[in-house]
Parts: sequence; structure tokens; C-alpha cells
Amino acid sequence: MADKPKRPWPFILTFAAVVLLAAGWCAYWYVASSFARETFEAELAKLSRQGVTLDCKAVDWGGFPFRFERDCVAPKLTTPGEEAEAQRLLLVVQAYMPNRAVALLDGPVVTSSGLTITHDRAMASARYSGERDWLASLELPKVQAPPYGRADRLLLSARDTGTPRIDVALDATAAEALLGPGTLLKVDQALLNANLPRAALGQDLLAYLARSGEKVGVVEVALKKGDLTLKATGEIGITAQGQIDGNLKTTTNRLDLLMDELKQNFGLSEKDAQTFTTMIGLLQPGKTTDVTLDLIAKDGKLYWGPVKLTELPPVL
Repeated sequence: MADKPKRPWPFILTFAAVVLLAAGWCAYWYVASSFARETFEAELAKLSRQGVTLDCKAVDWGGFPFRFERDCVAPKLTTPGEEAEAQRLLLVVQAYMPNRAVALLDGPVVTSSGLTITHDRAMASARYSGERDWLASLELPKVQAPPYGRADRLLLSARDTGTPRIDVALDATAAEALLGPGTLLKVDQALLNANLPRAALGQDLLAYLARSGEKVGVVEVALKKGDLTLKATGEIGITAQGQIDGNLKTTTNRLDLLMDELKQNFGLSEKDAQTFTTMIGLLQPGKTTDVTLDLIAKDGKLYWGPVKLTELPPVL
């Protein structure tokens, strides 16, 4: 007996299911895309009422079928007292994971105050699971902001875990930072873990600290340059006069290398270096490694133990 021909129903049903699934996804994308646009415009309007605006020379929405994209050409961010412009800002949200977003920024960023920040394409990402459960980060490759500093890579992140303070972190490689007139700090790597008051979010941080008297808690700072490592913990604030005010307990693994660094880049004289080493020998007899001293910023001056490193100009 000849075999009966196979019925085409399984293939037809599978094909129909795929078509229905694709049609359903298209419908979802168009509805969700419209909702994303309305939500974004509503948030922009809310910021505008607070004096913050984001304008573009041209805007294009797209990303079908798996993303929602907002392409902003020549973005211009305006805040009270400042403006910043860049070349392009691309915002991307995954259609199947709308609580996560990525933003790509093409520089340079030029501010109305005269600061120009150059960098390779920057990437910011955010994950939002609730008003007090979110994580955000910003990565800046090959960033330069003359004369204030530069880094081969700068990674900034912030996290809200529902406590009264927000966790922040910084990771910079091959970095330079201007600490004061003629004082440039150069490191192979800089790491920072800190926390700041929740109330400071959305405000000028320095102005808030000066006004409130609260301080940034420094959980850990680690600076590395060659074989030299310097770690610190403590707190930093801003006085009502705009001066940096804080105390960090520091520990260095090599006192000799630190003295060389202070002489070479901070203007410490050979005589002062010898005096300083002698004083440490009296305070911590026989120690040349794991030496612990306080780094103090007070009255516009920066001290490491009893030695004045540099003058600190007001930041406000």
C-alpha cells in the first residue's frame, strides 16, 4: 500500500504562529515606541520647568524592530548659568527591556564658560527598577579637559540602594589632574569609592555641600604610580567660603617613592623632605612602608601630616 501524503497542517500552523507573533511584536513596538516618545517629552518638559533644557538641531526616532532610538544631532544642554554643546547624542532603549537605556555621545563637549572636553565616543548606561533602586555609569575614553586634566579612560558610576546616601565610584587610568596652580597630579591608576547625600542629587554638588555643611564620605581612594601606592579614607566638604575642607587618613607602601614624588611634582625641597622623613621616623619609628598620616585640606592649604603640599584655590 502506498504511503499517504503528509498533511501540511503542522507547517501551516507553525507559519501562522510565526506570522501572528511577528504581527503582535510589530503592534507592541509601535505602541511602546509611542509611549516612549511621550514619556521622554514629558520628562523634558518637567526638566524645562526646573530650568534645564535639551535642544537638538534635528531629531529622529527609530530602532525598529528591537530598539527605541532617539538620535539627536548637535545636542545643546542648558542649565542655570551654563550651557554645553556636542555633536551627536544617541539614546537607545531595548524594546524587550525598557528599564535599561544606553546613551552614546560624540564630542567634543564645549561649554559656555570656555571649557572644551574632547573624548572618543562616550557611553552612558542606566538601569532603573524603582525610585530608590537604580544604577548609572558613564565611560569616557581618551578624555581631555585642559588645563584641568586628562585620562586614557575615565569611568564614573552611581548607585542608589535605598539608603539616605548615594554610592559613587571613579576609575581612571593614565590620568592627570590639576590640584592647584602649577601642581599637576599624575597617576597610572586612580580608584575612588565614596557616598554623598541623597538630597544633593539634581543640585550643584559643591554649592549644596557649602550651603548644607554636609560632607562626602570617602570609603576608599587608591592612587598608583609605578611601585608607589597611596590609599586613603575619610570625608571631604566645602566651607561656606568655597574652600575644600576635609581630612583623609592616608597609608603609603613606600615612603621613599612618595618623598621623590613630592619633591618632583609638588615642589618639596630636599631639606623639607629630610625634615619630614625625620619627623615620621620619630612618630612611627623604623617604618618606611605602610606609613600612615593625615591629608588635611584647611583654610585654602593642603597638608600631608605636618608638611604643606600646596595652596588650594576656592572651588566656588
